[in-house]
Amino acid sequence: MIVRLAEDADRESALEIERRAFGEPRSAAIVTAVWDARGSFGLIAEEDDVPIGHVQFSTATIGDDEVLALGPIGVVPEHQGRGVGSALIKAGAEEARARGAVAVILLGAPSSYGRFGFVPGSTLGLANLNAGVEEGVVVSEDAFQVLPLGEWAGSLHGPVRWHRAFSDPTAN
Repeated sequence: MIVRLAEDADRESALEIERRAFGEPRSAAIVTAVWDARGSFGLIAEEDDVPIGHVQFSTATIGDDEVLALGPIGVVPEHQGRGVGSALIKAGAEEARARGAVAVILLGAPSSYGRFGFVPGSTLGLANLNAGVEEGVVVSEDAFQVLPLGEWAGSLHGPVRWHRAFSDPTAN
């Protein structure tokens, strides 16, 4: 398996991966909305030249500081549980670091992302603005997680702002 930066020619493959991974259009709609946004990038995982996984990163802010948001991340069903998602997260964190990002944020289970260095935002004094019930799903305070990449990531403070596609996937 190889993981590489997604190119414009990979857009349809990335969207198909997201649709197959989640069985619904929301994740693909988010990717569509953020694909060309300033600071966004995606990674594609391939096996035998066939795309099997995708992760998207987009610009977000904490207070006045720019960070990157991870998501969505999808792996086609027949390759799930084989380390594809882990490889995408690790490669994405390295790419974010290489681009000078101070931190990466996401919404997800701490038990899934802690092994990559993500910590609940609350440990850094940051609140999860998405905590509560969202579309019938309970989102815990600890679901908002931060991967500190820069030395001053611990001094991040202020409101967290995601690309508007995360609340309205039809937004560009």
